[in-house]
Formats: sequence, C-alpha cells, structure tokens
Amino acid sequence: MKITKFRVKGVSDIATVKDDIQRVLRSIVIARDDGCIFRNVRNCGGEIGKAVLQADHLITRGNNATYADHRLVVCVCRSCHFWKKYNKERYDELVKTLIPKETIELWKRCDEDRFNPHKKGAYDFQLELVALKQHLAKIE
Repeated sequence: MKITKFRVKGVSDIATVKDDIQRVLRSIVIARDDGCIFRNVRNCGGEIGKAVLQADHLITRGNNATYADHRLVVCVCRSCHFWKKYNKERYDELVKTLIPKETIELWKRCDEDRFNPHKKGAYDFQLELVALKQHLAKIE
C-alpha cells in the first residue's frame, strides 16, 4: 500500500475564498495599524517595509462567525506572532492595552458566544469578502 501525503491546503471554493479573505484582512490591518501593533512596546522593528507583517486573529480562525471580522484581527510582525505561540496570556493582555475598548468588548462577547451550544447559521464567505474589499477601498 502506497502512503500519500495529506494535502496541506484545501482546494474547494470555500478554501479559495477564505484565502482571499485572509489576503484582504492582511491589507486592512496593515493599513489600519500602520505596522505591528507591538512595535513600540516590544521593540520588534515591525514597521511597514522592514518586517514580514501578518494578520493575527484574536479569536481562532476555526470560528467561522468571526473569521472575516477585521475588528477582531490585528497586524503583527512574524516574530510577535511566533511569540504569541508560547505566551498567549501575556500576548492577549498586551493586545488589550493597544486596541480600542469597543474591540475588547466585542472580543469578549464573541469569545463567550463561541462556546454556546446553539446552532450557528451558514456563512456566506463570498459576501464577507465583498464587504472586506469595500472596507479596504475606503481606508486606502
């Protein structure tokens, strides 16, 4: 029996749209946050053009309800994103000192809601992508 490798990334329509959402979210948070949100706190050098900038979801991407919500995504450099892996609690504490109060409240509500057993509806990721592109056009 031949062993084949698992596909790392899906190729379905939804997977493709989610990739597009990630690309647009990254552009939005880079423009909004003007680089890594920790650049003045951790001296990471996370400035536009000087670091690899990434979009970090404050609530896991596995939660479809918040997957495309730009308010729950922040711009971080690669080193800060890696730092989060081993320092999640400290990371979250620090993020909360750098984002607006309304975003912290939304984060808390959405985080609590993801544990509710009620059935979530289907998500139209194409519609989410269109809304994100419109938002990006506004802020650029």
